[in-house]
Amino acid sequence: MTRELITYMTPTFSSENSEDKKQDRCSSAYQWFHRNRSKVIALSIISIISLFVLNIFTTATEILLNSAHSKIIQIITIALISLIMLSIIWKGLIPIVICSLGIALIYGGIIIPSYALTLSTNSYFKGIRVSIDQHMISMAAESYFFLGIVMVILSMIIAYKPTLLYVKNRPEPFDALWTQYQKWNNNWQLAGGYTERSIPLKSLMKEQEIYILWRYEYILTNIYNTHYLVEPNDFVPKSSIIVRDNKSGRMIGISKYSGYFI
Repeated sequence: MTRELITYMTPTFSSENSEDKKQDRCSSAYQWFHRNRSKVIALSIISIISLFVLNIFTTATEILLNSAHSKIIQIITIALISLIMLSIIWKGLIPIVICSLGIALIYGGIIIPSYALTLSTNSYFKGIRVSIDQHMISMAAESYFFLGIVMVILSMIIAYKPTLLYVKNRPEPFDALWTQYQKWNNNWQLAGGYTERSIPLKSLMKEQEIYILWRYEYILTNIYNTHYLVEPNDFVPKSSIIVRDNKSGRMIGISKYSGYFI
């Protein structure tokens, strides 16, 4: 019986260890990126400048798609856009998606001129003669490239400096209203040197309010003339007063789900 129990528990222990190791590796990678974020950003800026130079070179020089020069350009392009992605990959899903789209456009803008040279000037589509204009293709490639650069820069702004996108005189988030209030730390906290018998916060509520108490994360309560955020199941001094809305008379507090007044 003992051997069977040990055999059964061993895989669970190893799987827990493997999950802990994965979390440790992710945490270490995040810390490395955070410590070296200035270097990573500098590499991204250098890569963007290098891509501009590479784009000018590909538009000014006729390079066939399958030639050795074209393969070298593709390798350099992939290396440069990989460095750009390295600065974004740890900053969240939205910057990653925007940067990925930008990188795809940049790559297309650099490769399309070489691909266009392999096409004949005249082709047929469903029996209709189509004339291929190399100049129009070059303009389209330039549009792809610059749109990609804009998207990459936008993703970096969202990742590192999103305040640049905020509108002037932008209203503060609603949750910022609660930052001015302290939290009632424990059941026996002394405020202003007062000592008083503690009672459950629920005892200060109406019976109907207790039924909807599950909605609240904190209740705004006046304790010794100071407003505190108190957990619904906490204890407060007997003289405490729950802060209520002047018109409706309802309790004011932080919602457990939306963060608004209830």
